Amino acid sequence: MQEIAKNIYTFNVSLPNTALKQLNVYVIKGEDRNVIFDTGYNLPESKTDLLQGIKELGLEVKDFDLVLTHLHSDHTGLASLFEEAGCNIYAGKIDGDLLNQMATESYWDHFSDRHAYYATEKGQFSREDNPGYALRLGRKLDYIELKIGELFQVGEYTFKVMDLKGHTPGHIGLYDAENGQIFSADTVLDPITPNITYWGEDYPNILGSYLDTLRSLIQLDLKVMYATHRKIIDNPRQRMEDLIQHHYERLQEILDAMNPEESYTVEDVSAKITWRVKVKSWSDFPKSQKFFATGETMSHLDYLVHSGHVEQRVEDETYYFTKVKDQLF
Repeated sequence: MQEIAKNIYTFNVSLPNTALKQLNVYVIKGEDRNVIFDTGYNLPESKTDLLQGIKELGLEVKDFDLVLTHLHSDHTGLASLFEEAGCNIYAGKIDGDLLNQMATESYWDHFSDRHAYYATEKGQFSREDNPGYALRLGRKLDYIELKIGELFQVGEYTFKVMDLKGHTPGHIGLYDAENGQIFSADTVLDPITPNITYWGEDYPNILGSYLDTLRSLIQLDLKVMYATHRKIIDNPRQRMEDLIQHHYERLQEILDAMNPEESYTVEDVSAKITWRVKVKSWSDFPKSQKFFATGETMSHLDYLVHSGHVEQRVEDETYYFTKVKDQLF
């Protein structure tokens, strides 16, 4: 347990069997209410750590309002614990609605159909390969919408609800302009990079949206970003500039991997670019890692389609891509 600012605390919740390892949970203690940000997985290990952290603060679950920054199961898995205790649960509308859709089988039927378009071997991925399905909420949440631009008061702090879309379509953050601090969750991480995946045609060019989010945050007078994995970000501008550069380099790497006039599937491209996964070749990737890798490659190809560098066509219910420009800039 660490007090990182006046009445703002953080502690770790374990995320077993994942490369992320743990979640940084944040708590603001106020006279009128206490607010906790995100929860950890709906797994015994996460629940034990969460309850222990709450106990160390001299509080109980019922003493909190819960803010869900985005829909991922490592952030929302224990939300039902707070709902059952009668707590207010807050979320942005886009991710809140998606989170509730994900509690249904019909969402995952649609998801599997969409994902098949960029999986070369039909049926090689099942919904069980996605931890979002395995660890999804068992039922829909009755949440209170946090509207973009509205103010959210906790103790001596006044936050503005920010649209941080990119990591998910409706990722939100809470920004305190007076103190130059923001609860930014998975928008900016260090030293790892946030996963930017493809969310389908309903959310076109999600990577472009993410880069726009970073550019808008760079314009703020930020001193600290409370990231929910790894380190608290104490060099916001530099880290965001590094992330933008990382994605530009990734986009150029994809263009360099494609020969003009030749068509590629998403998996073809994924196999030709570099990954920080300790395996000898693409064929050795664990299924769950392949799942995330192809989603990330797809988001970058979608960006290149929207920027006019790559053309896309659908053939036999599979996406194919052809390079038409060699250089990103």
